[in-house]
Amino acid sequence: MDVYVISPLSNLEPMKLGNRIFVLAHLWVQSPEYRAFILDRKEEGYWITLDNSAAERALVTEDILIEICRELMPDEVIAPDVLFDMRQTMQNARKFRDRMDEEGLLGTIDIFFCPQGSSKQDWLTAYKWGLQQDWINVIGFSKIAVPNAFLENYTDDQGIKEARHMAYDYLKEQDLLTKPIHCLGQGDPTEFAYYDHPAMRSTDSVYPVFAASLGQDFSIDHTTRTPTPHNFLETFDMSNVNLELVQSNVAFLFNQATKTEWKN
Repeated sequence: MDVYVISPLSNLEPMKLGNRIFVLAHLWVQSPEYRAFILDRKEEGYWITLDNSAAERALVTEDILIEICRELMPDEVIAPDVLFDMRQTMQNARKFRDRMDEEGLLGTIDIFFCPQGSSKQDWLTAYKWGLQQDWINVIGFSKIAVPNAFLENYTDDQGIKEARHMAYDYLKEQDLLTKPIHCLGQGDPTEFAYYDHPAMRSTDSVYPVFAASLGQDFSIDHTTRTPTPHNFLETFDMSNVNLELVQSNVAFLFNQATKTEWKN
């Protein structure tokens, strides 16, 4: 699996430790420095994923997302989704597909769909719908939506590994891993060593950086998952963070994400 690293605005350099770049739409709008950093990475040839910032509870409209697509021309964009709302998420994706077509962007920028649902059945309905749409190229395993759907008692940023393993096992057993999967966010980084199907493409997370800011070394403790503050990327000062620990945590994540050989 490939890895995207996310880092606060105060120091974006850790993002270069990943082999892909994850762009948050609300930060693109807010920060000229962020835009310049991302454009430099695009010039260097990184694969760019544009996120709609739904998980960050940012109010990024379809118009803004389309405008960023025009400016950045990412490799893929996550269609607007609504947390836990299957029907609205599917409607939004259809509408976004049509808008991309009108703007001449469909077929140039891939569309990434993040299934939502208030229950396991709703989430699976959205997931299967995503498989059926030939214009959807990638499907996301949200660190919020999947635990909410598969665990009896969902708590913010907890049970991510366990819930996504449950989803993965079910989909693999039903032969439903037929499009590339990206794992949005991270809990225990050892989650990724479990995946042995080639559909499991990539993962992104700020947690290797946030954990380092707390002094958490994944080589010693990879199970503790402190919930990430919603304003961490915008407001946290990275000046006192041990960057060697950031690098170590990212290396641990890479090791987990690449240690399993794919099985047919």
